[in-house]
Amino acid sequence: MASVPVSHLILFIASLVIAAGVVGTITTGVDRVSAAVDDAGLDATETLRTDVTVISDPGGGVYDASNDTVTLLIKNTGTYRLAPDGSGLDVLFDGSYVRPDAKTGELVSAGDGAAWSRGDVLRLTIDVGNLASGTDHRVYLTVNGDEELFQFRVEA
Repeated sequence: MASVPVSHLILFIASLVIAAGVVGTITTGVDRVSAAVDDAGLDATETLRTDVTVISDPGGGVYDASNDTVTLLIKNTGTYRLAPDGSGLDVLFDGSYVRPDAKTGELVSAGDGAAWSRGDVLRLTIDVGNLASGTDHRVYLTVNGDEELFQFRVEA
């Protein structure tokens, strides 16, 4: 008769060990899902806080034929601080990606110059090669999910 309580005790201990393992697995899964939701929330916040606006005048001669460059003035109208040299900008010119070494950026209005903050203006210069007179061109900018399109015409 003593063997029945011993076998019950063994089964009880085994069920506690299995239950602890299941609880540990579920807790780990919940932690991973929670971390993923937090990361997605931070990414969404960064995207929503980023906004830039091209303030250059399309008819104001953004193309300089003497050195084959296009110069745009871009204002940070969002609350997210960006790189002060424009390195976070992805640029497409007439559908072709502009390599980082083919563009330069400098802040023309900045408080401390350490970041491209809200209200600051970046002068972005893009090497584009020789553009024919009377042609239309497009510059497409993206930064942290924000997209801007700038169109201009090269006049004689």
